[in-house]
Amino acid sequence: MQNCQATWEDEENNRHVELVVNYRLDESRVEINNVTPTRVTFFCPTSGNKLRSIGVWTDGGRRMLAQQAHEAGRIDAVKNDIAEGRVVEIKHPTPNYTGKLAPVLQA
Repeated sequence: MQNCQATWEDEENNRHVELVVNYRLDESRVEINNVTPTRVTFFCPTSGNKLRSIGVWTDGGRRMLAQQAHEAGRIDAVKNDIAEGRVVEIKHPTPNYTGKLAPVLQA
């Protein structure tokens, strides 16, 4: 499994939605496992200036935005970008920890 970051520019609603896409790349196809919207940035419809940016923290908000991105065709476009090698994989290395874990609460 690999992850990449994509942006959906929803011009109709004057917003950009940042997406983390978890996918599997086989020799002949791209399989999207899940899409997680992480941040929405709103823009002024007249000036185009950035108004505010908020994180997406709830499951319901993430489902709604992922569904909207899918309906707008952005997920298919990301799939094509992955197939053509136009995305950068996000790597989150796990730090090595050699110490002992201490219990937080003891009865």
